[in-house]
Formats: sequence, C-alpha cells, structure tokens
Amino acid sequence: MQGKGLLKGMGITLKRFVGKKVTVQYPEEKLPLSPRFRGGVLDLSVEKCIACGLCAMSCPNQAIDLGTAVGENKKKHLTRYHYLSGRCLYCDLCIEACPTKAIVWDKNYENSTYWRDDLEHDCMAAAAAKQGTAGEPDATAPDGEKGED
Repeated sequence: MQGKGLLKGMGITLKRFVGKKVTVQYPEEKLPLSPRFRGGVLDLSVEKCIACGLCAMSCPNQAIDLGTAVGENKKKHLTRYHYLSGRCLYCDLCIEACPTKAIVWDKNYENSTYWRDDLEHDCMAAAAAKQGTAGEPDATAPDGEKGED
C-alpha cells in the first residue's frame, strides 16, 4: 500500500515537471484581469459626472468625499472628489449607484504604500493629468516630446 501511493505521487510530480510551465515573471508580465475585477483606484470621468452625490451616499464607509458648487447656469459641478482607499471595502456600491457611469475601477492592483496619507487619492487631479497626457505631443518639441514651459 505505501509503495503504490508513493509511485502515484511521483508520477504526478513527473508530469508537472515535464509539462507546460505556468510561472509568470511578475514585474515584466502581468496576468490578465477579468472584466469584473474590483480594485485599484476609482477612475473618474469629470465630463460624465453630474455631481449628484449618489456615489458618496451609497458608500457604507464614507470612502468618497466630494464637494459641489452651483454654477452660473444653475447646474451643479464638482469642486473636489477625494477617494480614501484605506477605508474602501471594494463593494462596488458606488459604481452601481452612479447614474451616468462616471466612475470605474482603474484595474491597477499595485496599490501598496508605506504611508497612510498616500491612500487618499484626488480623482479630479488624476483625471486632469490623464487628459493632459492623452493629448497630442507638442509639435515644436523635437522627437515628439512634450514641450516644457
């Protein structure tokens, strides 16, 4: 009985040894994420947001802090949108509550930090930076680099 189990185990080990390797070299390669992945940082689309505040009200831990103001045309607009990822449960209630689908997860699962202050994210500043980098490179800069002023 003991020899039979040992041979069976060695057979499995030998099959795994000569089979296809499944190791991923992590920093260079990343595993593909499923479309239903919940995590990372909230990615805000300022153009879509109507500043209704439903995302902040639906959060059970108050991980979203937003400020609104009424403009000259009597429409609300965002003045601040802070996401506190240290408080977040990643429950997806804020994304489900948004009527215009203005917030989504950014699919970046590398969000470890040394300091607690780094867990607060200014989503409006990140959206502005993303729009700034998404534009065309400056035509006057050599080699397609952005011009520095």
